[in-house]
Amino acid sequence: MDSDLLESVLGLEEKFYHEGYQLGLADGARAGYTEGSVFAVEKGFSQALEVGKLYGKALVWNQRFLSSTLDKSGGASSSAVRGDDTPAVHTDLCYGMPEIRAESRVARNIQLLLGLVDPATLSLENTENAVSDMEERLKGAQVKTKLIQRSLGESDESPVSDASSSNKENRFQGDGSGSIEDVSSMRIRH
Repeated sequence: MDSDLLESVLGLEEKFYHEGYQLGLADGARAGYTEGSVFAVEKGFSQALEVGKLYGKALVWNQRFLSSTLDKSGGASSSAVRGDDTPAVHTDLCYGMPEIRAESRVARNIQLLLGLVDPATLSLENTENAVSDMEERLKGAQVKTKLIQRSLGESDESPVSDASSSNKENRFQGDGSGSIEDVSSMRIRH
């Protein structure tokens, strides 16, 4: 009888180990699913937010392009029409911005950017193909945006006040730090 008691005590540790392992496995699966769902929502939101910002920039650039083509062709100043007969929205802010020439490479890049971030063409399904397509289009749109910004001489930061216009002048003059990135203040020698 003493041997049965000792065997049950020795088996007790193994029994509790397996019971704890099974409880931990079930709890981990439940917590992992919850954490994965929260992560998916956060990631999807941040990607959609970035696509929305890029789409807004593309619309403003496109409007600058359209306003420059309409003003030169003698078109109406209150409304514009894109190539697909969709009326474009004119704002006074776009008229105050520098124009974008129709034949420029920047205008073609703007059209490509609009195609990449157009919400009507983005799939919101939760499949491998849709997610990878969204990530590829977002990366391509970010590259196009940087290319357009550099071509137009704009910065990544959005202007908040008149202080940003003085920063724009300083950017072209250099910040005087002497770092290797500060090449804008260098003069060409002949």
